[in-house]
Amino acid sequence: MSRGSEPSSHRVSFYDVLEVSRTATLEEIRRSYQTLALRYHPDKRKAPDRGEAGGDERADQFIRIDEAWKTLRDERLRRIYDAEQMQQAQECFVNEILTEADFVRDAEQGDVLLRTCRCGGYYILPEDVQPGESIYVSCDECSLIVQVNTVPQR
Repeated sequence: MSRGSEPSSHRVSFYDVLEVSRTATLEEIRRSYQTLALRYHPDKRKAPDRGEAGGDERADQFIRIDEAWKTLRDERLRRIYDAEQMQQAQECFVNEILTEADFVRDAEQGDVLLRTCRCGGYYILPEDVQPGESIYVSCDECSLIVQVNTVPQR
């Protein structure tokens, strides 16, 4: 789920873009998005005030705000994004190391690969995992995280 061409170490998190905490509710995220979208929408203001970003910078900021909203409003995409952020920051405690073979395909959930967590929640394997990649997946109910090592293609 790589976003843009900016190096990940220089990227501002979607939470920072929307000026909300990582624990913000969907309603808090929505309100912040609406406020920021109105402030930075390219059609809302023709000439920037003195000291404000120019038109191109405002348009870029609006694009970042929109991208953050589209990710954080979707529960599944938000979980994947949060797991990627933890992986990049290497702040997570891995509860278990798994492989793709430890997951089962569930057609009822949209033909996704999932594994039941000990809390009763699920670890849902993202669809865009590259072969040979190790990723972190968080439970959708609790704070447990597993590392999933995928098999390299031959």
